[in-house]
Amino acid sequence: MVDRYRELEGLKNTRKLDVVLMATVSSFGALEKPSAAERRRFVELFPPVYEASTAEARRQAVAALSSHPYVPQEICHYIGTREISISAPFLARSPAISDETLTRLIETMGEEHIRAIIHRADLSQKVIQALIGCHRPQEDETPEGNFDVRAGYRDESEALRQTLKAMAAKAGSEADDRLGLSTLSELQTALLVRFARRGEGPLFLETLARALGGDRVLAADILAEASGRRLAVALVALGMGRDDTLYVLPRVAPGLSTAEISADEAAERLIGTLKPTACIEELLAWQNQRADEEATAAKDAPRRQSRRSA
Repeated sequence: MVDRYRELEGLKNTRKLDVVLMATVSSFGALEKPSAAERRRFVELFPPVYEASTAEARRQAVAALSSHPYVPQEICHYIGTREISISAPFLARSPAISDETLTRLIETMGEEHIRAIIHRADLSQKVIQALIGCHRPQEDETPEGNFDVRAGYRDESEALRQTLKAMAAKAGSEADDRLGLSTLSELQTALLVRFARRGEGPLFLETLARALGGDRVLAADILAEASGRRLAVALVALGMGRDDTLYVLPRVAPGLSTAEISADEAAERLIGTLKPTACIEELLAWQNQRADEEATAAKDAPRRQSRRSA
């Protein structure tokens, strides 16, 4: 096998680099379980030959590697950082990519690459948590200064309230503009749809809480309402598209259905009655109520502590 790699290395100065790339991939793929030396050699050979090849050859090579279980992590990361038109099938299907490599890619790559990772069928809890936390706020939403986790959530909640207020004002003053700005990122939407489809309630709750500025209590209250109306209001207020909302609601709120009407039809009717501006204002009212409750609890805490000490 080492001799075969040396033969391929000698071809790097020819004009047939597409053939060299595919031969390199085929030779590695033919190994039932490559040794450490063979893996190192592949790590050395693949990137330079890949870079010198045409886009079509790159696509074919990456597609071939997408089903190989022993692709070295260096190459998994390398492929994962290439253009999405080539790396997407590898990110979505490769059995070789480790959780550590997926997490690195989630932390460093853009939304298109992360959406490809979301489509994987075998996501671990570690990777899912990285996906849930990967929303990157807009510059004007970024909290200033150092903060711990709880303080960060409070800052996120305040940023969301300010954003919702601006959205409500914009939607109210410009009839042709539905919301002006969506607070749900594409990734959060994709995760909510995925978790609804797979019936992963706790992960749906955590993703919704992150979309609500980290407010898990409010997210739990919304999901606990059996009719699904509060969830519908929240999703519309947060800017989820109609098709995605109609997909999510019947799966997360089965209480929509009755003996006379299916959950899908009930969701259609419910969404038809909701106006974005009213939903934004209602969600703002829930957030303000939660803020008041937290402030009251904070004031009462020293008194309760004092009574216990006495």
